[in-house]
Amino acid sequence: MPVYWSLLAWSCFVALTYKKWFLVRVSTVGGRAEAKPLLISYLFAFLPLVIFMGLRGSMMDTPVYVSTFKDLPTDLSGILNIDYRDKLFYQIAAVIKAVISDNVYVWFVMIAVFQVLCLCITVRKYSEMPGVSLFFFVASTGFSYMCNGTRQFVSIMLLFWGFDLLVKKKYFWYILLIVLAAQFHGAAYIMLVGLIVSFIKPWSRVAIVSICAFMVAMVFLEPILSQLQSFLEDTEYISRLNHLAELEGVNCLRAIVAGVPCAIGFVFRNNKALQSSREYRLAFNMAMLNLAFLIAASIVGGNLMARLAAYYSYYLLLVYPFLFKRCFREGTERTLAILAFALFYTAWFWFQMKIAWGGFYASDVLNLIYWG
Repeated sequence: MPVYWSLLAWSCFVALTYKKWFLVRVSTVGGRAEAKPLLISYLFAFLPLVIFMGLRGSMMDTPVYVSTFKDLPTDLSGILNIDYRDKLFYQIAAVIKAVISDNVYVWFVMIAVFQVLCLCITVRKYSEMPGVSLFFFVASTGFSYMCNGTRQFVSIMLLFWGFDLLVKKKYFWYILLIVLAAQFHGAAYIMLVGLIVSFIKPWSRVAIVSICAFMVAMVFLEPILSQLQSFLEDTEYISRLNHLAELEGVNCLRAIVAGVPCAIGFVFRNNKALQSSREYRLAFNMAMLNLAFLIAASIVGGNLMARLAAYYSYYLLLVYPFLFKRCFREGTERTLAILAFALFYTAWFWFQMKIAWGGFYASDVLNLIYWG
């Protein structure tokens, strides 16, 4: 696992030192000066992820993508007649192959850059502690979808970028974005549930009843919804999911881990600094839906619910910074809270990468191969 541990170590370094080397732009907001890190600083912070994920070799879903890319046509009529599921993804890939490069690693790196760019734009704008967000992205193994579930992660990050549309109540444009994201991965329509829940105050009676009713509905409708597996199968990550399905209790553990920030949010549900923030309320409701899906997954088993939960899990990149910044006093109290958070997710990182994933990494370009 040297590659993955190095990514975690880098995320720790950035989290501890970013204030000293991030380039910032000072602007006046409400009559006071505010320093905002430049987007290029965030992109540099995520650069190791782009390198290792973009230059990966024969691991996880990568061989399927490599063979598909090699078979893509480069003529206009061939591109227009591509018949893969979620064909927009492959049509764009074919254009890249025809116009930019037929090297599959150029394509992988471009995908990784796009995914990271979408993430960085939202984190830069809405995360109150960017270092915590970066660490969480790595330690929670959220980055794993960059190399094992690539199309879904493109869809997820496109919608994560669209969080700004929700905040600004541009619902029509957000619905259009969901439709666009669904052209990359059909399950993106599940975010329509997030749009509906965005109107509800976290931990209100309406919120609790709505999310519980939704979770129960998912459990009972699972036999029907399992037909959606056609969106998910042949989408390149069956090997990982089958392995996870064999690990008894993994979905239950994921639900417990996902429940931690929700429990903290419950404790501070009356905190005015939190509840006054529309951004927090939206992100927290997404985190609650993530938990609901994972509880449903632990009840019915299988991979479908856990896969759909991924659409909501990345909003924790915003929730945790809100909780630390607004609920814990600056100084020893906040430091201890962040330390406990770091230790907890480091242990979860080890479990995910060592037990669930096996810690394998390979790259022909970087001449690296590691087992466990």
